[in-house]
Amino acid sequence: SELLSRMVGEPRSSDAYRSFDGDEGQLLLIDADGYHWVSYERGQENGRRSTKDADELLFWFLAQTAFSIGCAHEFANRIEGPDFRRVVHAKQRELFARLDSKWRVRLEAQISATLAEHPYVDRL
Repeated sequence: SELLSRMVGEPRSSDAYRSFDGDEGQLLLIDADGYHWVSYERGQENGRRSTKDADELLFWFLAQTAFSIGCAHEFANRIEGPDFRRVVHAKQRELFARLDSKWRVRLEAQISATLAEHPYVDRL
């Protein structure tokens, strides 16, 4: 909650543990092998990341939260033409600027990796 509040700039708690409705969403599983961040769509698992590092798990959570906030911000402030991810990524960077520099570096690496595989597509 402290990191989330610092990132969004106001007191905030998370209900991420409630983001799975039995058919859609994300679920955190914890077992002897570590933490497992699992995504479901239409009742089917469609992604899983596992780690034993709680710091990495926190990064995944905050990066996903920043992405969701960025998407909502872009939708509310839509500009026709530029790839929508430009606005989303700018918002993510703004939010992560309030966090530890090591996480900002990781966010930049994540964005760069995504763009290397799927570059921006601006429409004029």
